[in-house]
Amino acid sequence: MDFASKMEFDKTEKKNRLFETMLVISCFMTNISQLPYFVSSGRTQLLNTPVWIVTFFFLMIIGKYRLSIKLSGIFALSIMAACFMALLSIFTEYDYFHSSVISCLLISLFILLIGEQAGRLISEECIRRINLSYVVSTLIVSLFIYVQYFSNGYNLSSRLYAYSSKNSISQIIFTAIVILLFTNITNSKFLKICRIVVIAFEVFLLMILRSRATIVGFFLCLFVIVVGKEFNRKLKYLLMTVLCIVALLTLFSQSFFGVLFNNILFAGRKASDLNNLTSGRVHILSSFPDRINGHWLTGIGSIYYECFPLSCILQFGLIAGIMIIIVSYSPLYFCVRLNRKEPDSSAFVLVCVGYIINSLFEGLAPIGPGVKCYYLWLMFGILISKGRFKSRTQ
Repeated sequence: MDFASKMEFDKTEKKNRLFETMLVISCFMTNISQLPYFVSSGRTQLLNTPVWIVTFFFLMIIGKYRLSIKLSGIFALSIMAACFMALLSIFTEYDYFHSSVISCLLISLFILLIGEQAGRLISEECIRRINLSYVVSTLIVSLFIYVQYFSNGYNLSSRLYAYSSKNSISQIIFTAIVILLFTNITNSKFLKICRIVVIAFEVFLLMILRSRATIVGFFLCLFVIVVGKEFNRKLKYLLMTVLCIVALLTLFSQSFFGVLFNNILFAGRKASDLNNLTSGRVHILSSFPDRINGHWLTGIGSIYYECFPLSCILQFGLIAGIMIIIVSYSPLYFCVRLNRKEPDSSAFVLVCVGYIINSLFEGLAPIGPGVKCYYLWLMFGILISKGRFKSRTQ
């Protein structure tokens, strides 16, 4: 390598390292924006949006962007859905483009673009640093929430929730737990012990936050780990032991049963009233046929509905709605062909499963709000460009 080539190589390496640092900082600041102060004051976007915009433009400067053929179908389908909605808006009075689903989908696709291009430039060490940044920032936010809302003896028997933004932070905590379970973010023995303590604390906080959609997804993901063939055996045996202990405590300890079911899973509601138990979701879902009747093709325009796939069909009609559902659930399709030998690939599968389950109970997952789901789309893009997904011929 001649002197000029070496200088150019060193210059490129410095740019790549700077970009890696910006990406790690973006993840850290995005999670930190969920501190109670920023959430209550409505300043979360002021903290996380600028860092992603700067990261994107810096990425455009240092990288020759080319869209992966694996992503071309996702973006083509998104454009087709937008064109169909634009056509419908001409012949109907419905407002489609002011839907929160559209704004969240655009943010997710934006993060996907960053992740896909970033995967060409960043090292495997950078992925570890991203995971470490995510876990540390989540722990900071978790500690603040616990001290501010739960440290003074919060009563779990109350139907009122201590923290109003529980759904978003619960998904972030769930993601951090999965990362800690699967990825080796440190080689220090002391920090590995600390990792166990952090996992225990985050699981405890997840339970007392009582975001039941996330808790259901969390337990189903644990079941997937136990029965899955490609997951680490030591982890499987550990989780089987823990789940058996929980099952025995549930069977033989009335107080534990009361806390787990009556206070956490039922959130102080009566088990006999299914609609009340599901926070009105039975009534919401039963209203779907009447609301969509006569509007199967056009939908009824922008509205919030507590079930993402049904929300897409209700708002945009069958054709555009199914297109958006396919785009939004595309990470799950790729998970089937994911090479799960790498720990962060296994973590991605569990995160994806958890987010998809969450989408059945909420109106915006797995695409948003941005802070809640950005890790899924960032890692989706990175893993695609790293070649972790098997081709159809393999």
